[in-house]
Amino acid sequence: MGKMLGLAAAAAFLVLSSAGSTVAEGERAAFVIVERTATTGPESIQQDYARLAREILPKYAARYLARSQENMLLEGDGATPCCMAILQFPNMDAVKRWYDSAENQEASKVRQSGARFRIVAIQGLPPVN
Repeated sequence: MGKMLGLAAAAAFLVLSSAGSTVAEGERAAFVIVERTATTGPESIQQDYARLAREILPKYAARYLARSQENMLLEGDGATPCCMAILQFPNMDAVKRWYDSAENQEASKVRQSGARFRIVAIQGLPPVN
């Protein structure tokens, strides 16, 4: 749990410091933190999923802020997650539309055929004036 709180803080910081934001002025961004918890198939399955995700995300005004297989656990218990991503959306409604969309649900079947994941959506901080 502590690990996810640290990730949430990192995601909030990223939106405040990122250029070219997809968030409209006055709107609260939302972030999706994806953590691969177990790999159950060949890495090529995740590469296939990544290609699908890159096509789907722009339809929901979303983008990757970070995506890495080289992570460092700074605090907390357990193993360092092998693969993580942080996505930025304009708001929580966009997250819900993306996640529930037929195209994402189909792409998720590809992702889940080769690994298990934990996916968390968090609301960003209000814009800094």
